[in-house]
Amino acid sequence: MTHIRGGGGSKMAAPMEVAVCTDSAAQLWSCVVWELHSGANLLTYRGGQAGPRGLALLNGEYLLAAQLGKNYINAWELQRKDQLQQKIMCPGPVTCLTTSPNGLYVLAGIAESIYLWETLYSAKVSTGNLLVILSRHYQDISCLQFTGDSSHFLSGGKDCLVLVWSLCR
Repeated sequence: MTHIRGGGGSKMAAPMEVAVCTDSAAQLWSCVVWELHSGANLLTYRGGQAGPRGLALLNGEYLLAAQLGKNYINAWELQRKDQLQQKIMCPGPVTCLTTSPNGLYVLAGIAESIYLWETLYSAKVSTGNLLVILSRHYQDISCLQFTGDSSHFLSGGKDCLVLVWSLCR
């Protein structure tokens, strides 16, 4: 469950509570945004099949979807009507994806490594800088999660390890 701003016009609409979902078997869409109270389908995004733990919202402005078994992440700007997607190329299939609550970082699990990007508010998400590649797991990364204050994140892998990482400098 998340909050996004409604589209349209020059004024920003009030935030609304929505659910953003994916279904790897869906043929008509990759991701869909549902309004929680009415159950109305607000938006659909096409462009492949997003995998489990592969959806993330960045600053309430971009929807990111790691493509099932593919080496790229789709990025859609939520306020665009034409659903132009960007592709963020990765060195291998993305097994999990998350963004920090403060909107400054994107994490992706790719095989046994964690890729950490810094996002840029003034530019498109695909121009974010790759800060570091972390490799401490012995098997594929299966989940990633930031703490509420974005100062740390946790990684879990098929090796049954859960690691805590600090972003403090």
